[in-house]
This record gives sequence, C-alpha cells and structure tokens, in this order.
Amino acid sequence: MLRNLIYIAIGGAAGSVLRYLIQTSIHKNFPNAYPYGTFLVNALGCFLVGFLISWASKEKLISEQLQLLLIVGFCGGFTTFSTFAQEGNTLLTQGKAGSAFIYIGLSVAVGMALAYLGFKLGKN
Repeated sequence: MLRNLIYIAIGGAAGSVLRYLIQTSIHKNFPNAYPYGTFLVNALGCFLVGFLISWASKEKLISEQLQLLLIVGFCGGFTTFSTFAQEGNTLLTQGKAGSAFIYIGLSVAVGMALAYLGFKLGKN
C-alpha cells in the first residue's frame, strides 16, 4: 500500500509541475489567453487519461504500479478541476458571462471528446 502511495505521489508531483510550467508559459506569452492555459492542460489530460486507461487494459501492457503513477498520479496532478472552477467563476464575477459559459462548455465537451478519442486510440 505504501509503495502504491509513493507511485501516486511521484506522478502527482510531476503532473503538477508540468501543469504549472505549461500554464505559466501560456499566460506569459499570451496574456489575453486567460483562462485557456488551464483549458489546454485539462484537454491534454483528458486525452491522456483516456489513452492510458485503454492502453493499460489492452493485454495488461503496463503494470498496476505504472498505472497508478501515470493515471492516478500524473494525470490527477496535471489536470485541475479546482482551477477550472475558479477561472470560470472569475470570468463570471468580471461580468464576462459569455466567455465563462464558452470556457465551461468547451472544457466539458472537448474534455469528454478527447478522453473518448484517447481511449479509442489506446485500443489500437
């Protein structure tokens, strides 16, 4: 059990750091792109989760420990629902309801579509 928690912690730390680097880079280079750094990270994470789950289930290609590290840890740390919710709320409180609903709708729709795409590609 402790070993599994260590795998999850390592993956979560790596995912969190990569998310921070991507979001910071996007917001630095494209200051008017707020909150789409989070959108990009969550979309990539959805695809990766779908792909890894599908790929892992195909003939047990990766071990349970690697699944914990990559799916639970890395993808869990990489994607962020709390930041998504905060950024949607920020847009609403700034009076940008249209942008908020586009961001929220696209995040959910694109996330679901990419998770499905990743799952299908992982089966091949």
